[in-house]
Amino acid sequence: MSGRSHEVALPLVHRSGVFITVLIGVFMPADNDTAAKRLDPLTITIAVVAAGLLALWFARGSDEPATDSWTGATPTPFETDVFEPMDADREIVVHCGNSMRPAAEALAAEFQRRHGIGVRFNFGGSSELLASIELARRGDLYLPHDPYAEILEEKGLLDHYKVVGYLEPIIIVPPGNPHNITAMRDLATPDLRIAHPDARYATAGKLVRDAFEEMGLLDELKANMAMEGRSHNDVALALLGGHVDVAVVWNFISTFYEDRLEAIAPPDVEFPEIRVTLCLLTHTQDREAAEKFMALATSEFGREVFRRHGYTTGARNR
Repeated sequence: MSGRSHEVALPLVHRSGVFITVLIGVFMPADNDTAAKRLDPLTITIAVVAAGLLALWFARGSDEPATDSWTGATPTPFETDVFEPMDADREIVVHCGNSMRPAAEALAAEFQRRHGIGVRFNFGGSSELLASIELARRGDLYLPHDPYAEILEEKGLLDHYKVVGYLEPIIIVPPGNPHNITAMRDLATPDLRIAHPDARYATAGKLVRDAFEEMGLLDELKANMAMEGRSHNDVALALLGGHVDVAVVWNFISTFYEDRLEAIAPPDVEFPEIRVTLCLLTHTQDREAAEKFMALATSEFGREVFRRHGYTTGARNR
């Protein structure tokens, strides 16, 4: 257990409160200008029930499960068994992109052991975490991928950052590579079932689309597209479940599921370098502790953690 189960319901409760406020305003008579602004019990009951139903409808309609932090950021499935938040008088808050969770939790476990300082994570997509940082100005560190460190700096929220790893799109196939995939253009082979993260939400998905457009094979990619997942894990699970024949995901996925799939670094596409950056926020509440975490992340131990979890370039050379 991660100790965050009580936080899962917070966004739903928050949404319910918002809907109650709005609905009471709707039902309130326009000429009611008394200080008490009393409402009859039936109106209140209708508002509460409607708010609950609307909140549940929004939760049901989402492509992701309920959130796990005060910001409303979406959770990630990449929870490991190496990290457990510790009870400590001193702690730091790390806003961590979903894709960096496996390495971040391993790093945090060692940080807690060495320094006795607790680590509390806030997981979500890099873009939504950036929005929450800008709005709430809470937390000490931010662990996204490019280009979010630069955006953070433009907003005046970045003290400085360190590069701790790299992401790149790779091809994943079932063990044995039954369709003999060796390059990105092989995904244009007729009748292949392909999956990649949705380019509307995921940087990797956009990079794949751009690569096929540059090769003049975008129509062939679209013809073979069986799934555009909301997350890299959705895409990987589709492959593992036999629903697609081949997929493109971030490199760390091949390490997370290393015993269940094979990874191919496509030799025919050179993707832009996508760095994983650990950012110190200007509004950190504990600069000393945050800098200790950064020092560990950039030490040889920390770099090995990121390498071991697959945040390197050239998957075929690992």
